[in-house]
Amino acid sequence: MMSPTRKKAREIFDILNNEGIELKGIKTVQDDLQSLRDEFPNIIEARDEGGYFTYKKPSQNLVNKRKSSSMSPQEAVCFQIAFTYLNPLLPSKSLDDLDPYLREAEAVLNDSSAGRMKNWKNKVLTMNEGLQLKQASIKKNVLKNIHTALWEEKTITAKYTSKNKTFPSKYNIHPAGIVYRGRLCYLICSFEENNEKLIYLPLHRFQSIEINHDQYSRHRYHKVKNLAKNLIGFKLNEKKIKIKLKFSKFAGSHLYETPISDNQKIGLSRDGFIIVEDAVTDDMELRFWIRAFGDSVEVLKPLKLRKEFQTVAKRMSRLYE
Repeated sequence: MMSPTRKKAREIFDILNNEGIELKGIKTVQDDLQSLRDEFPNIIEARDEGGYFTYKKPSQNLVNKRKSSSMSPQEAVCFQIAFTYLNPLLPSKSLDDLDPYLREAEAVLNDSSAGRMKNWKNKVLTMNEGLQLKQASIKKNVLKNIHTALWEEKTITAKYTSKNKTFPSKYNIHPAGIVYRGRLCYLICSFEENNEKLIYLPLHRFQSIEINHDQYSRHRYHKVKNLAKNLIGFKLNEKKIKIKLKFSKFAGSHLYETPISDNQKIGLSRDGFIIVEDAVTDDMELRFWIRAFGDSVEVLKPLKLRKEFQTVAKRMSRLYE
């Protein structure tokens, strides 16, 4: 069977123009391409793949894979919102199976009986704290092949550019799982030659991925949450440390409502500051969090951590002299 021809909207626009078909602009082609699956939902599947639109006749399994009962507007909007936020976590192989449900949800919400429910997704928003940087760009085939390798529990051969290098190097890697953390996505894994050391590699630094279908990953029976819980946060010590922090009222009042943990102790000092005590993981995340409050927080304990911040404060003071 011949492989399908891949064409972008611009190429189709040029072909139609050359055939003498007058169009207002390329957006006309783009709109028509996107509307095809809505016009023919039972015979066409469409997927936008980086500017290319792929069309195929859906398998009978996908056409018939519907719920036995009709989907309610409440179910439809819940499905759409859940898919929006969970989409990055889903393996590529599962997306085809979900497509009929997404189309059914869209059809339900477009029905006049859906009423105000169809606008609910325009009324809710999730926002991350802090300065929002742009997402790191991951090559599409890289993410797709890593998903496949994890799905099949296989090893990969990758070209990867380290942060301190200009050109990529080739590595044999045993994947364990993916961690999405803010604007970055990491592959938790180990190198072929070192089965003891777990590492995390940002996906945007991968140049290419080849799946080794004849070799299983040594981490195929592991849970990524157990492997990554102390890896991504830049953990410095195995034991927790007991911290005592002195906040201004403005900076520390949120800790009454969103405590560090259930064991947190919080109260006011005689001079009107908020004193917070708790046992926490000794990692760089703790230091980043404290630094974010600037001069609105003082580290009282432990003494070692206090001295670290004294050194940082002196360096910053010299920078701004």
